[in-house]
Amino acid sequence: MAVIAKKKLEAIQAQVVKWRRHLHVYPELSFEEVETPAYIAEQLKGMGITDIQTGVGGRGVLAKITGGKAGPTIAFRADFDALPIQEENDVPYKSTVSGKMHACGHDGHTAALLGVARFL
Repeated sequence: MAVIAKKKLEAIQAQVVKWRRHLHVYPELSFEEVETPAYIAEQLKGMGITDIQTGVGGRGVLAKITGGKAGPTIAFRADFDALPIQEENDVPYKSTVSGKMHACGHDGHTAALLGVARFL
């Protein structure tokens, strides 16, 4: 079972990097997130997840994934807001929004959680 899970995770890794870089390129500050939650919901729908709520607590996204067997419920969460900082890095996925960047790692947290959703 562990070998199967490892192969599945390895197959997801490249997509997680793409998600993280996309989110990094288009940062939105807290309470200003419009495109980010839409992007997250779109990615979840693309995985075949149908129980998705947007606007949770204002701008949040909630997705429910139901397994094939009865059991406990587990919740995962990630922030996706950026900070009001000018990015000075010179990378292909540099922020395109002046004065805003994901210096906090929330782009990585969100990408990782999308990876968890894909894995499940």
